[in-house]
Amino acid sequence: MTKELKNQEISIGWDVGGWSGKNHGLCILETFNGELRLTMAEKLTIYAIKEEIEKIIAEKSDTHKITLGIDAPLQFPKLFQEIIKSNPINIFQSNPTQKENPIAWRQTDLFIKKEFGKTPLSPSFSFLTSNATVAITLLGELKSKGIDLSILPFDKISSINAIEVYPGLLKSKKIKSSLAFNVYQKILRDSQFQNIEGFEYYFGEAKVKTDVADAVICALYGLGLNGHIKSIPNLETTIPSKYLDICKNEGWIYHPVIS
Repeated sequence: MTKELKNQEISIGWDVGGWSGKNHGLCILETFNGELRLTMAEKLTIYAIKEEIEKIIAEKSDTHKITLGIDAPLQFPKLFQEIIKSNPINIFQSNPTQKENPIAWRQTDLFIKKEFGKTPLSPSFSFLTSNATVAITLLGELKSKGIDLSILPFDKISSINAIEVYPGLLKSKKIKSSLAFNVYQKILRDSQFQNIEGFEYYFGEAKVKTDVADAVICALYGLGLNGHIKSIPNLETTIPSKYLDICKNEGWIYHPVIS
């Protein structure tokens, strides 16, 4: 990647659906010298999603930094992993409340609840089990093909990164009162986003969100990972020290910097 092209970035926002049906949202945002361009925002099947991601990486990885912002767990809770490996140990050593059950919730889920007052769906107990396996499987296949993809926080950051994000954070009081919220809202008022439905769920009174709008928000989050785009809120990439060890096993939800 040349010095002249180092400020070109592509973010692929993926609102993950299940294994069947056209129930995935995909958004592709590209920047050059701070200018934001929307190149795709559609509902697709998982097979079309895979083709689009592979195409972008093949065509752009030499000239762009690429981030995949994915709305799905990229790993399961540690104790749930033990269960599916048929090696359950100390599963019933405590009697936690439903919202603290270590089989259902990762430490990153509990962190998001504590810090932002929003509780992600359980990776293991909700329908997200399907969504998680879709995302984990696709990323694993990309790696198996020799693509130099880093899945954070499991791998070291590189020029092609995949991160877990959570569009629902925009509904939290902490985010709504932050500068980042106003910046996202201003960006999405641009004419290139006018034909996309679903943003009023986050910025207005609408009760229904859409897969495509969520994918756009995932892509905006992704553009904040490297911290090089002044017009996009940065993501917080420093994980609190108490979570560093467990997040290497369970994953981490990356969120905007609060200011």
